Amino acid sequence: MDYIINPVKMGGLVKKVTDGMVKIHLHGRLGVFIVPESMIIGDTPIEPGHDLEFYFSYIQIVEDPYDYDDSDMTTDHDPQPCLLGGKLIEVNDTAVSVAIMNERGTINVPRRWVFTPVEMQVGQDVEFYLSCMKITGKKDIPIESI
Repeated sequence: MDYIINPVKMGGLVKKVTDGMVKIHLHGRLGVFIVPESMIIGDTPIEPGHDLEFYFSYIQIVEDPYDYDDSDMTTDHDPQPCLLGGKLIEVNDTAVSVAIMNERGTINVPRRWVFTPVEMQVGQDVEFYLSCMKITGKKDIPIESI
């Protein structure tokens, strides 16, 4: 079963910043990312309410993972998608959690975001496109509403 996973430009809203990690709620209730502050482009101190733009793709289960290279995941240029690897760390009836390679955080998305010809199980290797994230503005809404 072959799929082509293509990165698309997406957006999210910063919910919380704790101990150098940023919790981001994807627009459209499509999931939650938790990534290091080092993945945010720009010099603006990141805070709740910031709107972010980045690239992301569907997730694909892979049996023979590549030797993924995340060296282009830098904040010295606009967001550019990079093929990354990870591992499923949680699978339930509605969603999955993925640990991004090299301790780049976690992705929590609905199961429909995952392409696979096999039953999903914790520990499986995955691949997907992701980019660093660019601040595009700030919402003036109460944090508890995010």
